[in-house]
Amino acid sequence: MGRIEFVGVDGCRAGWFSVGFDALGGYELRVFPMFSELLAYYHKAKLVLVDIPIGLPEGSGGRCCDNEARKVLGSPRSSSVFSAPTRQTVQYVVKSPKDDGETAYRAANNIERQIAMKGISRQSFAIAPKIGQVDRALSHRSTNVTPEVREAHPEVCFWALDKGRSMEHGKKRKNGQEERIRVLGKIEQRTQAIFEEAYSMFLRKCVARDDILDALVAAVTALHGHDSLKTIPKCPPMDSERLPMEMVYYDRE
Repeated sequence: MGRIEFVGVDGCRAGWFSVGFDALGGYELRVFPMFSELLAYYHKAKLVLVDIPIGLPEGSGGRCCDNEARKVLGSPRSSSVFSAPTRQTVQYVVKSPKDDGETAYRAANNIERQIAMKGISRQSFAIAPKIGQVDRALSHRSTNVTPEVREAHPEVCFWALDKGRSMEHGKKRKNGQEERIRVLGKIEQRTQAIFEEAYSMFLRKCVARDDILDALVAAVTALHGHDSLKTIPKCPPMDSERLPMEMVYYDRE
């Protein structure tokens, strides 16, 4: 196998699940406990696309990319786009004790209401520690350091690969997984084999079926679209750490 150059990443129960492609047709599947470990391992890769908010608000109004992605996907897939919490709330969650999750959630919700003028969803609260890992790894990072790391929402990627059609079925349902495998198979012939290999390699309590598909669509997007990625919104704003608030996708047309 050659050097892995294009990587798709999704958060999973065990940490971070990744699908990596090299330029020669090889691929590898891995799980990393921490995002910093993933970045260290793939330090020579060209592009890493990860399903996690990159670029965080620090006031009210939220992120344009979250709002625009919902409009692009339409109902019911729009519900898959969680509003990114503010950096202040993420930092609180990262530092808060883990022995009383309900108390931590109420406190985080209060912080978010004070800063963003609205509360934090349970889903966003649950992934806040992972958002914190990525934010810590990328903040103050030099722009010319490899790999380049960008945000990619799986449902936006599937929408783009299927020529502007959102997925009909939910990703946790069997027909939804089959639908996504069909869409990916049109651009990446190894899709079924990669999915089956990942399914056999990792326990479901570590990596779920939808984790595999989310990382795989990000990896396929990176591999086939790295030179022509488009963004939501078209001109992404930067946050206070100079991180773009965007979602990237590959428009096959």
